Amino acid sequence: MRRFSLYRRGRIWYAQLYNPKTRRYTSGRSTGESSRNEASLVVAGWLFDGIPKPWSNKRRAVEETFDVDTILTGIRSAALNGTDTERIVSVLKDRELLETAVVKGSQGSEDLVVFLERFWTFDSSPYVREKLAHGHRMGRRHCYDMSMWTRVYWKPFFAGRKLGNLSKADLKSFSLWLAESKNLKPKTINNVLAAGTVALRWAAENELIGSNPAAGLVKFSGTAAKRGVLTEQEVQRLFAQPWAEERAWLGNILAMSTGLRAGEVLAVQIRDIDADRLHVRHSWSNLDGLKAPKTGEERDVPLIGSVREALLALAKKNPQGVGPMTFVFWSSTQADRPMDFHFLLDPLKDALLKLRLNEKDLKEPGKVQRAREYWTARAVVFHSWRHYFAARMADQVEARKAMLATGHRDKVVFDAYADHSTEKIFGEVRAIAAETFGRLLPFGGKRKDTA
Repeated sequence: MRRFSLYRRGRIWYAQLYNPKTRRYTSGRSTGESSRNEASLVVAGWLFDGIPKPWSNKRRAVEETFDVDTILTGIRSAALNGTDTERIVSVLKDRELLETAVVKGSQGSEDLVVFLERFWTFDSSPYVREKLAHGHRMGRRHCYDMSMWTRVYWKPFFAGRKLGNLSKADLKSFSLWLAESKNLKPKTINNVLAAGTVALRWAAENELIGSNPAAGLVKFSGTAAKRGVLTEQEVQRLFAQPWAEERAWLGNILAMSTGLRAGEVLAVQIRDIDADRLHVRHSWSNLDGLKAPKTGEERDVPLIGSVREALLALAKKNPQGVGPMTFVFWSSTQADRPMDFHFLLDPLKDALLKLRLNEKDLKEPGKVQRAREYWTARAVVFHSWRHYFAARMADQVEARKAMLATGHRDKVVFDAYADHSTEKIFGEVRAIAAETFGRLLPFGGKRKDTA
């Protein structure tokens, strides 16, 4: 078999090389010569030195050309299905020869945003079903948050994009857009990115797409804003003044004296109250209802006697009835749930304003706004009670013992909460808690009447 064949197109001679692997001649390639003899010399040079690469002085060995020709011949003649095509695309992506490609009719051709919205729908998500089946914790609230990030940020940036038509460069551009155009903080950016990167990793692992474009994507780093902490004098004044809502007043006291999170406060039931301690068995979420605490583990926290009595007294006022599973911070309309979060959080904001303003000042919008800005600048919110508790306990008891009450698994995290500590160490957790927080509480006639 001749090693090449020549034919003329117009005035120029073209050559086809014989590929012994396919037993066929390759596609024609221009020699650039109008003379057959000169064209033959050019092809002989190709066979000896290699074929010139377009726009380059380099040459490619004939054997490499035959390899590519063999692959193309196979693709043209093979009976390929969607899975085969995905595998071919995946190989090209792995070799960094291809960034994005969507196979017609494949799962990767689904709209990206539609896929993400479906992925984070708690009741129908195969990802959620897998996590729960393997004993992992996955709540409706988490899925709701991921859906919100998808709707607010992924949807406007990636509108119309296909699941399989996404590259790492696209994700880098998206992350920079979040930082520069949306001015989001590092932690928030990472949360937003997770709404997509978790789903993309799952899609790649389950062969919905050939490879994961989010693999190796660098997270943003930065120092999270610290919560503000009130002084002891401010705490005393705060709880001694009138509150419009008794449940909020006592809920904030419980958080201050135990370090409970807001959801853990709302989840407290009569059965959780013991003689000298509170069993933290649940947290409350409006979407999930009663669920495990954040770490997934129950814990006991020391309970000051006067706070215990106040909790039981409040529970008995539940208009839905009283029993072991009665919520202490009850809803006035529904027996199977506690009051809403805003009944716990909003009265704290009002009480903080009253620390800065008198009754006359509270009627002046300008002064009220400046007072709000003051507390915003100090970063005092409901979660500040958890920092306050950790800081005060770290003043007087070793971190390991204090962590038993706060429920922190990681000492690094606990230290971040307790960074106001003067690191005095003495006593045990329960005695220290009673001494430290009991003297701040306006029980026994010290508190003014609730408004």
